[in-house]
Amino acid sequence: MGFFKQVDGEAAIVIINGVFKQVDLYERDGNLYAKTAGGFVRLMADGSTSKAKMSLNYMSWNGALMRDSMGRLCTSAAPGAQPLEAPKAQLLLGAPAE
Repeated sequence: MGFFKQVDGEAAIVIINGVFKQVDLYERDGNLYAKTAGGFVRLMADGSTSKAKMSLNYMSWNGALMRDSMGRLCTSAAPGAQPLEAPKAQLLLGAPAE
């Protein structure tokens, strides 16, 4: 197990109780997290998070967006990582629909 490492140049916008907030992205053992005031929140491929009343609105990411078998966002370094389906990736990255 490693420690949380900030992903340089990447950020996310999360919604907490209706308030939009820009946060830094972190990686730990291939899994992606958002930094919040109290710690780190796991990001899910469907835009949900591990924190109640918080969702992922948008994120910047350079490269392929991946998910694990449990639907958590991750990098290709995570065990069992699979490419995130294009429609879901477009929603999270704000990319225009093709």
